Amino acid sequence: MTAKTHLHLATLIPAHIPPADIIAALHDHNNALSIQSLTTSHRRLPSTEPEILKDTYWHPPDLNPVCTYEVKEVITMVPGVGNWAKKEISFPSCFQDTPTGLKTRANAPAGVLLRAEFRVIKGGADEGEVEGEGEGIGLAEWVLAEDIELQCAWYMMPFVRKSMEAAHKDICRKIVEKVEMTRRQDELARTAAKGKGRAKSPTEEKKPERSREELPDKIFYG
Repeated sequence: MTAKTHLHLATLIPAHIPPADIIAALHDHNNALSIQSLTTSHRRLPSTEPEILKDTYWHPPDLNPVCTYEVKEVITMVPGVGNWAKKEISFPSCFQDTPTGLKTRANAPAGVLLRAEFRVIKGGADEGEVEGEGEGIGLAEWVLAEDIELQCAWYMMPFVRKSMEAAHKDICRKIVEKVEMTRRQDELARTAAKGKGRAKSPTEEKKPERSREELPDKIFYG
């Protein structure tokens, strides 16, 4: 018997960060893939399985292409007993860019299916407040929200849900933080470039003083 569960996460987008910057960061799939805490490596595959493309979860693939990555993760089978209880798994993870963010689907081993959609949405679109997992994040102009649907065998659900929550709980926050850090680095680089340009400006260079030999000893008037 298959069990299903849902999880909703959200992170405030600071007012000085344009929503378009967050969407652009989501469309760079390396961000979501590298931020995920369980992932050790990933590589893009040449194509996506036709059966996966038939999933009605996707926007029309002819308008919004779906690309697939082979993802490797290390999961802990028995906590607290060292590396021997860890296992490496690999599976296909599919990504589709959307106008408001990103849709993903992962087909993990043992029949585990995870769909996660990231959306940049107006704050207050959900009855005035967008809630994170377990606590409200308050009113905000824009938020990055993640909605997750997890399916697996019922007897695996407690373990799989725990692993999924650990892997996804900070993704939204880390993406926003990465965008903010990139903006600061770009701003510092621009400031440094302007300062360097001013230092070399010919109009700001000190003009040489006339030597004493060039000055007359006496000045005669009419």
